[in-house]
Amino acid sequence: MEGNRVDGAWASGRGALRFGFGAVVDVPLRQLGSRAEDLELLGFDRLWLPDERLTRNVYTGLTVCALNTSRMQLGIAVTNPYTRNVALTAAAAASIDELADGRLSLGFGAGGGLAHYGIERSRPAVAVREAVEVVRLLLSGQTVTYEGRHVRMREARLDFAALRQIPIYVAARGPRLLELAGEVGDGAIIGGFASPAGIDHARAAIGRGLERSGREWKDLDLVSWLYTCVADDPATARRAVSRLVTTSLVTSRPILDSIGVRIPQRLLACLESSGWSVGPEAIDECSRHLSDEILDAFSLAGTPGECARKLRQIAATGVREIAFVALPAPGQSVEQLARRLATEVIPEVRSGLSGEAVSPGQGGA
Repeated sequence: MEGNRVDGAWASGRGALRFGFGAVVDVPLRQLGSRAEDLELLGFDRLWLPDERLTRNVYTGLTVCALNTSRMQLGIAVTNPYTRNVALTAAAAASIDELADGRLSLGFGAGGGLAHYGIERSRPAVAVREAVEVVRLLLSGQTVTYEGRHVRMREARLDFAALRQIPIYVAARGPRLLELAGEVGDGAIIGGFASPAGIDHARAAIGRGLERSGREWKDLDLVSWLYTCVADDPATARRAVSRLVTTSLVTSRPILDSIGVRIPQRLLACLESSGWSVGPEAIDECSRHLSDEILDAFSLAGTPGECARKLRQIAATGVREIAFVALPAPGQSVEQLARRLATEVIPEVRSGLSGEAVSPGQGGA
């Protein structure tokens, strides 16, 4: 199976535009298997599960998904180098990859909200770089002694042979981690930019990393991570994504000018009065003042036709996978949203792209 090889067409990003699906595990684990099976039957290419603090355990969830699917790729989007020892991450990922017959991808990011648990998130670009390096060494079967700024271990070695080198993705919005993705990643997950301008901004940073490592765009799988809701009423869809869009806005503060995002005065006043907080009360209040321009910059939200048109624009930037982060509208389930994407949006996107050649290097790098 070609997708099982790190150097195959699936992993390197060549070929047709792919569609992934990401969602917090908001159902009991016994129900997750049915969801994964349904997503595979709907034709999604990959299911991403998050390693989010105190949600249901990602590796337990991936075990359930692996046992209930046979074709669909699986991914962790994302784990981090702080909450788990990276040697344990390597062992867990290799175990899931073995169970899934080589269908797993491993995503690393900077993590967030860790202060609540007494965990300091320092030097994220350094920590992620070290994590990627050590995981690869362990997966190759080496005995690893490593003294980094963040990662340290002595004579660590997996007690079993990993099936292969699992593709490692780096997820980011900020320039340092995006550059790192280009430098060391098998793939880059562009977090939350939903406009060509935002994605081109990310590609510029990724391109600097590629240049530094002597690699080319064809060597990197590029994933666009989109907060998504499809509804017949565009306003309903936009309300469904508004909280996460506001969080993205706050955490993207240093780069807003460079991606052409203008903050309306009322929203700016709200953000400043809260100290640009990501606390739930501040996010709830400020999300009421989002403009359509900001919602469009950070989400895919609207009618099926609107979403399909926007996805064709995003595909033209050179991304090879659209990963939908499911944010259902009131009264809509994750499964219903997935079905609308699979039956009303994706076919229209593919139809519009048929005959168009979009190379992995195309876009504003």
